[in-house]
Amino acid sequence: MLAIAVLSFAWGIFLGAFYNLPLKLILPSLLALLLVIPFLINRKEHAASLLILACFVFAGMARLEIGTAGGEPLVLDKEKGLYEAIVTEASPTIKILAITRPVALEGLKVIFRTDENLDISDKVRLFGEVREVIQTFKNPHIISWKWLKRLEGISYEVKGTLLSVSPGKHFIHTFRNMLKKKIEASGAKNSGIIKALTIGDTTGLDEASKSLFLRTGTSHILAVSGSNVGIITAFFFFILRWLIGRVHVFRLRGDNTRYAALLTIPFAFLFMLIAGAGIPVIRATIMVTVYMLSLFFERNRHVINTLALSGLILLLIYPHSLFTASFQLTFASVLFIIIFAEKFYPLLTTQNRIVRWLVLSVSTTVAATLGTLPIVLYHFYGFNPFSVIHNLISVPLMCVLAMPLSLLGIVLPTGEYLLRLAGEILSLNITILHALDMGYLYPVIRPDLFEITFYFIAILSLVYTKRRLIPTLITCIILPATAAYGYISFERRFNNDLKVSFFDVGNGDAILVEAPKGVRMLIDGGGFYKGEYDPGKSILTPILLSKKIRTLDYVINTHPHGDHIGGIPYIVANFNVRCFAASTYFVKQEKFIDLMKLIRQRGVSVQTLRAGNTISLPDGFEILTLNPDADVSPENLNNASLVLKATHRNTSFLFAGDIDSDVEKRLITSNRVLRANILKIPHHGSRYSSNPAFLRAVRPEAAVLSAGAGIKGIPSIEALERYLNLSIPVFRTDKNGFVEIVSKHDKMILHCFQKHSVSRE
Repeated sequence: MLAIAVLSFAWGIFLGAFYNLPLKLILPSLLALLLVIPFLINRKEHAASLLILACFVFAGMARLEIGTAGGEPLVLDKEKGLYEAIVTEASPTIKILAITRPVALEGLKVIFRTDENLDISDKVRLFGEVREVIQTFKNPHIISWKWLKRLEGISYEVKGTLLSVSPGKHFIHTFRNMLKKKIEASGAKNSGIIKALTIGDTTGLDEASKSLFLRTGTSHILAVSGSNVGIITAFFFFILRWLIGRVHVFRLRGDNTRYAALLTIPFAFLFMLIAGAGIPVIRATIMVTVYMLSLFFERNRHVINTLALSGLILLLIYPHSLFTASFQLTFASVLFIIIFAEKFYPLLTTQNRIVRWLVLSVSTTVAATLGTLPIVLYHFYGFNPFSVIHNLISVPLMCVLAMPLSLLGIVLPTGEYLLRLAGEILSLNITILHALDMGYLYPVIRPDLFEITFYFIAILSLVYTKRRLIPTLITCIILPATAAYGYISFERRFNNDLKVSFFDVGNGDAILVEAPKGVRMLIDGGGFYKGEYDPGKSILTPILLSKKIRTLDYVINTHPHGDHIGGIPYIVANFNVRCFAASTYFVKQEKFIDLMKLIRQRGVSVQTLRAGNTISLPDGFEILTLNPDADVSPENLNNASLVLKATHRNTSFLFAGDIDSDVEKRLITSNRVLRANILKIPHHGSRYSSNPAFLRAVRPEAAVLSAGAGIKGIPSIEALERYLNLSIPVFRTDKNGFVEIVSKHDKMILHCFQKHSVSRE
């Protein structure tokens, strides 16, 4: 019952996050249920049980609302000023600060984006401004970072310059710095990995190491969380149990396990503090503490209830963690390990310790892998089927040997030799991983919530197949549901509908065309002129995989400006691209040259397009190239943009690239039919585009503007007024987010990620 109650509490948090019901509605409902339940307990037990579960649902909603209710919005001064703050959380690129000055903002938690190596409790001085966190991109299938931070109670950020940093006076901070310096001074190999394993400092990890651990499915070891805390706690637990067992009184009473569990708890908290006390480490420490207390109170047989109690405590403290990958992976892996142990451990009859250890290690790793597979695919889009082997090697070497040796090495007066030994063990582990580095599958189609739920139901049904109702469940529900879902997915992929999606990639273009008979086409890939943010990796990939797309029949680049070509290399490198199409005017552009080298390496066929060229696809779907003509000057890349008209039955789209009014006028006089139902607004709404004569020639029923913040004058007020004067509705990715248009049975439906849903018969 406790496990079901905790699931109900989690469901309440989930509902509260998406529906945002006010406390003035939630609390009276909860109070009413609490008043009714006592009258039903002795009369109608089933009804009372359901109401109790409903109370947990409302309690979950209330807990989240209490955490996110920040009162009245702050009235922010737009003038820049001096701020003093203390670092409360730190990652390589983002720090969470608690402001101490000015007094008016004291205690306010804010985000500060910096690559500076700041530690928790550091005191910082900044010059800048506090403003509300702006959600940069609004796309489906991607968890909004702003939304997640709001659930944590953080709605503001500091934009400015870091002036000074002074180390915090907290003794833990001083202790961690001392340990860090000792690791660096020891001369041990792989000191970056040692720091990650012991003090939770991942800043010293190079990209090659992170990539190797990611590909082999062992990257969880580098993040100090559940497995690390569990292994360290187990290490001290077994030592303490052995020592207490030497005392005759405790051995006779059989209390050595109980008191060892109680005495282990301080070591878990000490390791938590040494590792930086990040939220994943705190979460793991709470889980371990609850389990050790269950051993002390001799309740360890109720493992599922112990896990549920840990989850309830964690969600009460950090309700937003329900939506984080680390929380989901931790509980899914532990739950499946428990289930598999209860189911299959009694079948292990051999008394050979080596065989038992090997079988238990393999079964534990397999259970954790099966339990976390859909969650890993959802968050990371890839997995390694050989990760069981990699973990069987890496966990003993890194966690059982290298990590305890490193911890002893940093706390003992002459521990440099132990640190060097740990470094050698890590080198051995890396050498083995390099030798076995194979089988990583990326990208893999991304499951949705229904598919994840269905997966867990199917796996658990197979585990408990001997239960009376399970064969009926498999025969009457799971198998028919699998067949029905497969048929629906096939129909959805290979139907005769046309769907065009405009991604929100800021000041850039990225358009996905899902054509009849399963043809998929990407027009441009977004990007930025400056910075290393890759929209191909961070935006296009999760959306494509959520749509179950791993193969693109065409990738088309209208022109090689950074905001159109930036995300394409990542897509070409990781997806199956059958054909790349572009104009012939871009052969001298550096980004285009680099992309063509990658295309040759990948063996992708290339097609050049000029005015008059046509791409013919199934079910009468056709793409006609309207620009550039043979006499277009390649000096102006915007005017050399590909202009494409896609037509399917009675619906047409005009993708106008970044052309200006000169090309628009030439298109009008070219005697080509420009009429289209949907217009992709030229050049992101520049004042030099969207000529009134051009708009009257196209006569669109709606126009889509791909735009973002940061470029002055784009979109321009003048251009937007031209659409308004001609009564052409404009849908903007910077306002409405992701825009999707579906043409189905001569009916066109337009959906926006935010607001608006329009249909046209």
